Amino acid sequence: MHPESITNDSRAGILEIRWHDGELQRLDNTLLRASCQCADCKSARLAGAMAAVPSGTRITGIAPVGSYDIQLTFSDGHWRGIYPWGYLKQLKEQ
Repeated sequence: MHPESITNDSRAGILEIRWHDGELQRLDNTLLRASCQCADCKSARLAGAMAAVPSGTRITGIAPVGSYDIQLTFSDGHWRGIYPWGYLKQLKEQ
């Protein structure tokens, strides 16, 4: 499952993913940062110690990781999050 295109509007803080089924998914950069699945973020969430992500957090970098994932870098310096396409597809605005 690969998207047709992926773009980030850093001014608006929205990542847009166009999927092959025609769906246009719009995900807030803050939501993506709060949804990070790296070991540190998962552990912090499980321990109830995850700090709130500031609403102005933006994606500053997008890099492919193999053919199934992307790595997102954020304005708060966090860079460890790997986001599989399937995980992104199931994320919804909250």
